[in-house]
Amino acid sequence: MHNLWIPVVAILAVAGLVFGSQAYSEAQRDAHIAATISERLNSQTPAEISHLKQVNKGYGVCGDYALSRAESGHFYYNSATKHLALGTDAPLYHDNCEGVSD
Repeated sequence: MHNLWIPVVAILAVAGLVFGSQAYSEAQRDAHIAATISERLNSQTPAEISHLKQVNKGYGVCGDYALSRAESGHFYYNSATKHLALGTDAPLYHDNCEGVSD
């Protein structure tokens, strides 16, 4: 019976590492998006991002941003190319985020 616990504990440890690293990676991506939006809009404070929706099989993210001075809008971020498009009139936003349901 004791030999059964070793594989169970190993499987749980590996699962914890996989899901933990994925959550950490997404948090880093979100922080990078917020910092890039702030930099692009010449803001001293990081943007707050919300309503994130993964598109293009996880390679893109659509969402909303807000800055402290009450400026807000929509964005599209391509995780593979690290390209950011701000506003609904941007071609990348239109091509990837239009019609995506929350």
